[in-house]
Amino acid sequence: MPARVKVILDINVFVAAHWAPSSASARIIRACIEGRVQPQYTKEIRLEVNRTLRTIKARESFVRELKAFWERAEEIRSIPVQSVKVEDSEDQKFIEAAAGGDTDFLITNDAHLLRVGYIGRTEVLTPESAVKVLGL
Repeated sequence: MPARVKVILDINVFVAAHWAPSSASARIIRACIEGRVQPQYTKEIRLEVNRTLRTIKARESFVRELKAFWERAEEIRSIPVQSVKVEDSEDQKFIEAAAGGDTDFLITNDAHLLRVGYIGRTEVLTPESAVKVLGL
């Protein structure tokens, strides 16, 4: 069985999927839940996703749906990265997660992260680009 593509999702992908259930972000999350894509996360990313979803008062049905996402997701450890810095220090956790996870794609709507382009072998893509690349 071929290895699945490994992805890390920025918090804004979860928010976009919540507000727009037919969006590229939502399709990526569904692909993760269905096992077509292997999601990865760090404890810090998961905590921020949960905190953000509480802040926006996400629908309970969406939060329940994400339980299957977290069950399939692989927890990874971040690796400190000095060679790649982003303008918004809050985004550094995604750079360091990608470095630690042997990740194929970091998927985000964040311009600061998109400008990075690559973290080692990890390509930074918008959800729309990721949907095209992954054929979702």
